Amino acid sequence: MDQSIIINVKPCKNNIGAFIDTNLDKADDVIINKIKVTLDEFGVVFFRNQNLDSSSYVQFAKKFGVCADYARLKGLDGYPEITVVEKKANEKMMFGEGWHTDSCYTQHPPKFTMLYSIKTPKKGKGNTLFASQYASYECLPKKDQKEINKLNALFSADGPISNTLTNRIADRGKDIRNQTLSAIHPIVKINEKNKKKSIYLSPGHVIKIVDFEEKKSASLLKYLIEHQVKPDFIYSFEWEPNCLAIWSNYAVLHSPVNDFTNEDRIMHRITIE
Repeated sequence: MDQSIIINVKPCKNNIGAFIDTNLDKADDVIINKIKVTLDEFGVVFFRNQNLDSSSYVQFAKKFGVCADYARLKGLDGYPEITVVEKKANEKMMFGEGWHTDSCYTQHPPKFTMLYSIKTPKKGKGNTLFASQYASYECLPKKDQKEINKLNALFSADGPISNTLTNRIADRGKDIRNQTLSAIHPIVKINEKNKKKSIYLSPGHVIKIVDFEEKKSASLLKYLIEHQVKPDFIYSFEWEPNCLAIWSNYAVLHSPVNDFTNEDRIMHRITIE
């Protein structure tokens, strides 16, 4: 079979992500490799019109690595790898609302996140914004690139985004009272495959720049966070049922848009070590 016929890659505006037209339920090694290469290049890839049940979704995810445990919530019944990301019709708060990268407060944050849409609000509502951190790094002045290349930051599960998990913790929360959910990481990542650099800062979790005086740390973080989410770096993905997004937590930030009421939004998330 001519694989080029069934692997159509279409970059999004400004090369912030790309769409791939293929049937993931039947993805062979050639297709999986093409997805991985595209993911390295664009940071996030999107698929529409899929037909994945929980079992086939987990099987597909494992082709990208080991499924990571999520420290804060219990997984889907029968499928502990899957975290239910949900906003119920009667709720105001959105799970994960605000710019962030997943589980950066762990010692070994997941490299990839997959999000599969089960139920979505009306078309154009509840989008997810993705901000390319390849682009944000590349567009920094050279002097700023040089300054941040060797800096580290402290990330915490108790950062600003933590209050958005309140409803889901009430439903499926784990007992984390004795766990330390904070970690220090470099704020510049280098993709080992293509050597592209990205800014690794999660506005929802970052607490401070390590070894910086408080005011200097706050000033640099404000500057970098504002830079990370400039409009030219952002793509807004419009969900409908049976879509999948896969992204590198090292190369993009994401933020769901809470612009709908009285509708359910249900997603199934898997993270990959």
